[in-house]
Amino acid sequence: MIYHVPSSSYSAFSDADRPGEYMSSKARLFADFTERLRNALANGDWEGIAALDDDCGALIATLQDEDAADAELREAIEAMAEVYAKLQAAGRSERERLALELTKLSQSKQVTQAYTSLG
Repeated sequence: MIYHVPSSSYSAFSDADRPGEYMSSKARLFADFTERLRNALANGDWEGIAALDDDCGALIATLQDEDAADAELREAIEAMAEVYAKLQAAGRSERERLALELTKLSQSKQVTQAYTSLG
């Protein structure tokens, strides 16, 4: 299952568009994004993670200098960073697992070739 969210969902709001909701809406976008990323990681959905990672750039691009004062947004971004740290660890583990699997496959192929040349 892919958890792709169109980048247009992350469009920046002006204060005139949503008075009083600007910062909380942005914090909500980050929290929702983090939850989708967390779910994709929990399900091992690497395609979904790749799509979400692409969308992350658009989400980050919505940040502005004044967002630094929003504690709720800062917490949402920190939560996202924690999920990305877990994602990196999972990616390294998956890479190591695949490398081991490829090594075993290569060794098996070499053994098969050795026996084939003898017979």
